[in-house]
Amino acid sequence: MNVKSILGNTRRADISFHSSGKVDISSRIVNALGMVDGDVIDIMSGKGEYYLYVSLHASDICGRHEAQCHSSMRGGKHFRAWCRRLCSAILSDCGGVSRVSFAAGEVVEVNGRKAIAIITRNIIHHD
Repeated sequence: MNVKSILGNTRRADISFHSSGKVDISSRIVNALGMVDGDVIDIMSGKGEYYLYVSLHASDICGRHEAQCHSSMRGGKHFRAWCRRLCSAILSDCGGVSRVSFAAGEVVEVNGRKAIAIITRNIIHHD
């Protein structure tokens, strides 16, 4: 008899990218980077690694910005941003899927900024 696990990988995603431009960010990342509602995110990449960081803090923002984060639930610590350019870059590196989710590593300093590694070699979910 050939049997297999129903759950398979039980690791929950920390960040998801959608072809619509939606970026879902878990409370673990929000807390680790000290994010607040209205912060703008960006991703640094190099040598096949990706790092998520806050590129502009809400207190320094004037006007509307791409990839600006807001709480996805009233009073919640899960954030959502919209940015097709970020999503397209990540999704194309994953073979052109419509959605991909990853775990995140620990907080590190990259180019003088607090950032968190996105573990792209272990895709948790994709469509």
